[in-house]
Amino acid sequence: MIQTSIKKRRGRPPLSTSAKIRAIFKVCPIPPTHFQDFANTFDPQKLYPELWAKRTIVKKKKYAPNDKFGIHEEIKGTIEQLPVKPPRKKKPNPLDQKEECYLLHKLQYSSKPLSPKAARLKRKLYLRRLKKENGLKIFDIDAIVTEHMRSSLPLEPLTSDEEEEPLRELITETSIHDQAEEKTNYKQETEITYTPYKNSFASRLYGIPRLATTLTAEEAWTSPFNSRKLKPYIRRDYETIPQKLRLLWDIIRYPHRNDPNWLPPPASPIDFCYFQKEHLDQVNDLLQKCFWPGIDVSENLLFPDFSIVAMYKRLVIGCGFMTPQAYITYIAVAPGWEKSGIGQFMVYHLIQTNIGKDVTLHVSANNPAMILYQKFGFKPEEFIVNFYDKYLPDGSLECKNAFFVRLRR
Repeated sequence: MIQTSIKKRRGRPPLSTSAKIRAIFKVCPIPPTHFQDFANTFDPQKLYPELWAKRTIVKKKKYAPNDKFGIHEEIKGTIEQLPVKPPRKKKPNPLDQKEECYLLHKLQYSSKPLSPKAARLKRKLYLRRLKKENGLKIFDIDAIVTEHMRSSLPLEPLTSDEEEEPLRELITETSIHDQAEEKTNYKQETEITYTPYKNSFASRLYGIPRLATTLTAEEAWTSPFNSRKLKPYIRRDYETIPQKLRLLWDIIRYPHRNDPNWLPPPASPIDFCYFQKEHLDQVNDLLQKCFWPGIDVSENLLFPDFSIVAMYKRLVIGCGFMTPQAYITYIAVAPGWEKSGIGQFMVYHLIQTNIGKDVTLHVSANNPAMILYQKFGFKPEEFIVNFYDKYLPDGSLECKNAFFVRLRR
């Protein structure tokens, strides 16, 4: 037992409590007798918190077996000086144009009420799309800050009052000129005796007269798909007179058949324009009557370049849609307006929007529109049995078989 105790005491002797405290506080105004008397009850953290916080920390890394050179690193410093690295945050990736349009469409047609954050994001995305449509520059604070940080121009101090005198003279000259212009403009404004109808309150009550005979934008607008400028009208046809339009004219003429001085009202054209949100309800109703219930083409608002809508005044009488991959999804003409060239022009327009690509579509086996497609050069490639079985309701008498036709370029 004596030998083992001697072996344990070899080398550096164990430190007492007072020796440990002295090692921690190398510079301490307390006399040594204080440690001998109160070594067991002494608590340096409570008595000297400032000195305890600024103690020197020495950390040594043990020898690592994988370390080839066997380097022992020693780090000295205080708690306040040791660097603390915050956790890295992943850099967010910006959305591209297609993702912005998809997210805005998802927020606009959300079935659940939006949270304040989601509503704020929706307004921001709508504002970005509105600026793109009008060709305005989108404010990007990250780009402005990075440009300012990378600039090599030094910051200039504020100039004194003496250096600002020439600038003040220039400001006074321009202000006098601006005041003269304001006076002339005020005189012109006071001379106005009436308010234009488009700026009046009556236009809010009765609407704009132009929209009484049409349902399209007044000026060109930008497509959200490829930022292409889309005109209000693709074509305005004054010559085509469908069967239903003739019947409408006969109804108008009949009460005045015995009046030789009666003049018929001016004829309205058949307008062809791009698909817009004002047409959505009428287009969905038309397609559901022509094909099957449950059709919703709101997704085509994301790429209106590949669409066409035929209207008589504010009534939708036909529509055609195609995907950017040149697949025609729907072609429909309202009953009574067919066999007058409306569907033929819509097919021609959709073919011209995707020049260089093969145009494909599915058509019912007993659909007479197959003759129209063959005139444009479409050829059947496949006969699919029960293609429309999943779309048509149970008990429908419509043909469920379809031809897959292709127009090769």
